[in-house]
Amino acid sequence: MSKKSFVIVILVIIFGVFLYVPVKEVLIRIGITSSIHGDNWILVRKTKDPVYDKINSLKTDIENRYNNYFPLYNKINSLYYNVNASVDELYSKFIYLKDNSDNEHLFLDKENDFYYLVSQYSSSEIDERMNKQIEFYNDINNKYPNINLMLYLPLRYSETSFKNINGMHDKVNYFTSKLNQGIKYRVFDTSSTDEYLKYFYKTDHHFNSYGAEKVYLDILSGYGLTNNLNITHKVVKDNYYGSLAKSILSTKIVDRLTAIDTRTILGVNINDSKFKPLKVEDNSNPFYDYFVVYFNGQYDEVIYTNKSQYNRNLLIICDSLAWQIDYLLANNFDRTFVVNMKYGKWTKNDLDLSSYIKDNNITHILFLRETKNIIFDGDNFKLDERVVR
Repeated sequence: MSKKSFVIVILVIIFGVFLYVPVKEVLIRIGITSSIHGDNWILVRKTKDPVYDKINSLKTDIENRYNNYFPLYNKINSLYYNVNASVDELYSKFIYLKDNSDNEHLFLDKENDFYYLVSQYSSSEIDERMNKQIEFYNDINNKYPNINLMLYLPLRYSETSFKNINGMHDKVNYFTSKLNQGIKYRVFDTSSTDEYLKYFYKTDHHFNSYGAEKVYLDILSGYGLTNNLNITHKVVKDNYYGSLAKSILSTKIVDRLTAIDTRTILGVNINDSKFKPLKVEDNSNPFYDYFVVYFNGQYDEVIYTNKSQYNRNLLIICDSLAWQIDYLLANNFDRTFVVNMKYGKWTKNDLDLSSYIKDNNITHILFLRETKNIIFDGDNFKLDERVVR
């Protein structure tokens, strides 16, 4: 290529970059396109087809290996998302980044430097799915009226009363209004962005240790119980990039991973050094999942045994939101059964609730999962079908 041709190519590229910005804004403003797009991300809804789910799992595993073992892949993808976000910053302080595999849009709030998720389901879809979940919880209460049943709803940014994105807080209010009076529930709401970021990570979908403390105390209060632990906090990792940062391979926003620094003396049925080690070792990969490593609860059934006698046993049906506090709650019960139907035997077997209650003398049941999963089964776990009443 001659020197003149090279210069022309460079000028065309520069001109194209500068032209892209106003053209994109015009197309958005006149409604031909939207800031919401796929970014070559294939959105896959979970199914009951074992072959399909296995292929999808393999695809995810390959992606994780790329993220972990190929630094250049990380850098190229990170550059792509950073450039895309920088362009979108010209139009809005709320920047769409990508879609994830859990039917959600990922956004960046550039003014306050944090990521948040918004459901992709339409309002009518949510209403239909929500009515099924309301029937599910009311049915449990009707069949086991002597069980202390509680639902805990930690509201993420889009679901809070002060944001109410796409009417999600209104959906929460509707859901709770339709529950039987015999069902206890607690809603963890915040009133401002500052308060939200006090309790939730900027780069991860989990609440931090201060949020975990609030959840723990709220649940005890809902059951009419009193905290018997001395709760303190510690920093686990100064430079932490959570699941939302990892999904776009960006280190622009950084968190501090914190934990409740309270040790308990409990028996547990898991004999595995990887179970809830409550310690981490540094890893060269910036997107190493320190949260999972520290709090690891990726087990189908964890049973805590307490030497104290309260004459009450707790069943927690949960996702990873319980990992920070399940062992704290266990201090208030004789035995605590933590069931996560994402793992192990529950991937093949249903939970026979009647037998489980009878065999383990369950007196209290707590559903502690992401609010989207409790009120409309956002991730398609279908607990209303898999928990047999």
